[in-house]
Amino acid sequence: MQWGLLSVFSTLGSLVAFGINFNASQLQVPISVYIVFILLMASAFFVAAFSIVPPAKVRRRDGTPIAHYPHEGLWEELKRQRLLLKDWRLLAMFLPMFASEVPIIVLSSLNSLYFNIRTRSLNSLTFNVMQIVGAIWIGLMLDNWKIASRRTRGVVTVTAVAVIVMAGWIGLTVWLYRNPMDLLDPPLFDWTDGPFGGFFVLNLIFGMNMVIYQVTVQWIIATFTNDPEHLARLAGLVKGVLAGGVAAAFGTEAAGLTQLNVVAYNFTIQAVGLVLMAIMAWTCVTKTSCTTTESVSPPAEVQASAGKDMEKDDDQAS
Repeated sequence: MQWGLLSVFSTLGSLVAFGINFNASQLQVPISVYIVFILLMASAFFVAAFSIVPPAKVRRRDGTPIAHYPHEGLWEELKRQRLLLKDWRLLAMFLPMFASEVPIIVLSSLNSLYFNIRTRSLNSLTFNVMQIVGAIWIGLMLDNWKIASRRTRGVVTVTAVAVIVMAGWIGLTVWLYRNPMDLLDPPLFDWTDGPFGGFFVLNLIFGMNMVIYQVTVQWIIATFTNDPEHLARLAGLVKGVLAGGVAAAFGTEAAGLTQLNVVAYNFTIQAVGLVLMAIMAWTCVTKTSCTTTESVSPPAEVQASAGKDMEKDDDQAS
C-alpha cells in the first residue's frame, strides 16, 4: 500500500511535468515545473501534521491495539542497532538491500542522455505508472493466501521477480549495443524516432523492477520478526543500505564509465541479489510468530486459528 500511494503521487507529479513539457522545444526544464514540485512537496508537511498519530493509538476495527510499545532510552536503542549487524540473515541480505533501487539511477541517466525533454517526461510518467502496477502485483503475490506456506509464497515470488528483472537487464544491454552514443553529441531522440519503441518497453519493465525487487527484499526481512520495534530498526537498516547502493550507482556514472559498464555493474549486483533472496526465502522464511511475540497483539482470527492448531497438535500427541 505504501509503495502504491507513493507511486500514485509520483505519477501525478510526472503528469504535471509531461503536460508542461508536451510542446517543449528547448533543452531545458521550465521554471514552472520546479514551482509545482516545490508546492507539492511542501504540502506533505501539512498532511503529516494532521494525519500522523502515535503508534500506540493505532487500533484495529475491533478496537484492539496492534502492539505494545515500551519506551527505551537512547543508549539501549544504540545497543539494539549494533546487534543487527550480528544477525547473519541480515548480512546475507546486504547485497539485495544494496541493489534494491539502482534501476532508477540507470534509467534516469539513459533517459537524459538519449531523449529530448518531452520524451523524457513521457518516460518518467510511464515509469511511475508501472510502479503502481508493480505495487499492486507484488502485493497480490506476497499476500496470496491461496498459497498457505509463507516459504512457498516467498520462493514463487522471488522466481517471478527474477524473470522480470533479468528480462529487463538483458533487454537493456541489447538496446545499448544497438544504439551506441557519443556523450559529446547525444542523439536526443523524440518519441517519433525508431529507438524509442524498444526503450519504452524496457522503461515499463524497469518501472516494475523499481518496486517489486525492493518490496520482496523488505518482505523477506520482515518475516524475521513480528516485534514492531525490531521491525522499525530493520526498516531503518534497509533504507540505509539501499541509500548506499544508490550512492554507488551514482558513483559509477560520475566515474565516467561507459553506459554498458554501468549497466553491467548494476545488472550483476541485482542478479546476485536475486540468488541470495531465493536462498533466504527457502531457508529463513517461516510461519508468523505474532502469537508468540510478547509485544504483539495478534488479531482475533489469528488467535483463534492458532488455538485450533494447538488443539490439533494436542490431539495428535495423545
